[in-house]
Amino acid sequence: MPYAFPRRISYNEGAVDELLNLSEMHDAKNFLILTDEVIKGTQAFIKLVNELEKKGIRVRVFFNIPKEPSIEIADEIVKFINNDIPDLIVAVGGGSVIDASKLARVKILRPDVKSEDISPFVSLHLENKKPLLVAVPTTPGTGSDASFAFVLKIKEDNKEVKYATGNYELVPYESILDIEFLKTLPTKQLIITAIDGLANDIEGLVAVNSNPLSDGLAIQSARMFFKHLPKALSDKDRDEALSNLHLASTISGIAFSNSGVGLTHAIAHPLGSIFNIPHGLAVAIVMPYVVEFNYEDKAAKEKYDMLKDILEKVDKFEERRDLKEHLLDLYSKVGQTTHLRDIGISEEAYRSRIDDIVELALKDADLPFNPRPASYEDIKNILNKIY
Repeated sequence: MPYAFPRRISYNEGAVDELLNLSEMHDAKNFLILTDEVIKGTQAFIKLVNELEKKGIRVRVFFNIPKEPSIEIADEIVKFINNDIPDLIVAVGGGSVIDASKLARVKILRPDVKSEDISPFVSLHLENKKPLLVAVPTTPGTGSDASFAFVLKIKEDNKEVKYATGNYELVPYESILDIEFLKTLPTKQLIITAIDGLANDIEGLVAVNSNPLSDGLAIQSARMFFKHLPKALSDKDRDEALSNLHLASTISGIAFSNSGVGLTHAIAHPLGSIFNIPHGLAVAIVMPYVVEFNYEDKAAKEKYDMLKDILEKVDKFEERRDLKEHLLDLYSKVGQTTHLRDIGISEEAYRSRIDDIVELALKDADLPFNPRPASYEDIKNILNKIY
């Protein structure tokens, strides 16, 4: 399989300076910025737009991307630009914004391509074509700024479900890591997005397509999440911790783009759709139980234990029985639950939809990458544990 990376990663540099640098490099004076309504009102975003306009950049802002967008959002963006093709698309946001931006770029350059037909196995002929896509991630975890994948909602049997696919030509040209966009992120969102990034690492490490390149990246990124997430919740050295989380997220995006994820994501996609749970929170709740399940696979156990040994012998974490216990330690430090009952999901409503979640998980595109095959009953057992 081909390896996919962003062409450039800007780390510890302001987004304004790097976007102006890109403007000169590519003679790009017409920017389309895609974001959501919350980010649009932040001081970091307002400053970004003002500074670009002062330098003579034409800036248009589309800010109607919801928290859980459907594939139709790309058509709305195309309608918004009204055939006035930008030189550069700048996605300022979390995974939803960046994923929507990837699909929007496809729709701008290839209006003949149906969203549902995009896959890793076809060529879209988008490489190096304007508008280039640049990501300015505002969360420290999804890894979408460095990945080829997107996850958006679609209608299936009159129900909204999360649809995951991707293409190697969708990897953003550049990821700009500016921690000014992390500083005002609510604590709960910081925690669940960072754990989402950690899940990308832990799943990617044992995925059936894992390889020496992705393994090295996943291990380093996971170490950074374990070390720096608790520090990011305190005032001491917070900026340094946020900067490390930002970079860890991008590294995790590169890692899982070149390995795949697995059962945690296959369950989290329908769980999040049905109960309107943020993706990072769904992943955080499911992951420890999937790690426990995968420990029965010999190859997965070896890799989990390799990460466990590195955490204990290199990073000096206290010894634990297995990697799941290290996860639970981290959750305890940052106040993350492992049960749906703690986030207000009623047991009756949940139990009535378990079979629906199982059926959707079995059809999820991420499931085949899991190291241990999961049956209907296996997934149902995990779902019973997480309540």
